[in-house]
Amino acid sequence: MKVYRNLTEIKQKESRGRRLSLAGMAVLFVGLLASFVPTWISPLDPIQPGFMGFLQLYWSWISFGALFIGFFLASLGSYYINRFARRRWPGSRFFERPDEVLERSMKGFDDKYSYFAMSLPVGYVLAGPNGMLLFAVRSDKGRVVVNGDKWREPFSFGRLLTFFAREGVGNPTRDLEEQKARMRDLLAKSDQESLATVPLEGATVFLNQEAQLELTNPAVPVLRADQLKDFVRNRAREIKLPTATMRALQEFLAEQAAYQVAEE
Repeated sequence: MKVYRNLTEIKQKESRGRRLSLAGMAVLFVGLLASFVPTWISPLDPIQPGFMGFLQLYWSWISFGALFIGFFLASLGSYYINRFARRRWPGSRFFERPDEVLERSMKGFDDKYSYFAMSLPVGYVLAGPNGMLLFAVRSDKGRVVVNGDKWREPFSFGRLLTFFAREGVGNPTRDLEEQKARMRDLLAKSDQESLATVPLEGATVFLNQEAQLELTNPAVPVLRADQLKDFVRNRAREIKLPTATMRALQEFLAEQAAYQVAEE
């Protein structure tokens, strides 16, 4: 399987996530210090000139404002870290980014397949003899209930405690429809008319083995990472592109992709 990975963008977003998380912690620390002002300076003392006077007057606003801003920055940092940073996954000995977990789940496919990670207008794409597969990737654990195109995460105290560190399931059905539209727009730029009708399907992939999926007639395929390879093989039996169209598709996507071949 050929791999086209935009490593530069992945590293930039991982770095952004870490900087935002650190900034959030710094802002929370400032808010904590501000909350101690009444113990340092008695409310009965006269207002001091300059910065100390400002703290005397507005310490409560600073404290609550820092709490809100700090959690917002930390949550935004977690958003990027969950999607672009390496970590150890439950039940796995590997220390990987989400794009690497997805790649490993498809290990063994030959060069008829091309995997694009963060290098096209959408996040993850597999192009091959059966057309194109787009992936809405999720990394969280816990219960996820899917009924048609409705997605829900039931309340739990564990989920509440990790609220600011979670990715959230969102609505993968809607995400995949938006991805399909962007890829159709990209294919329309090709001078190969055959690419306009290339089969294009989406699937939601949960990378975390501790995700508990409850499915009732999902509008899009919902898979665990270890089910992905079989899903692709089954689809290859149902759909087969002409060899010329498959090659034209992969060549066009490779030309459009922004990627860095060298790994860390």
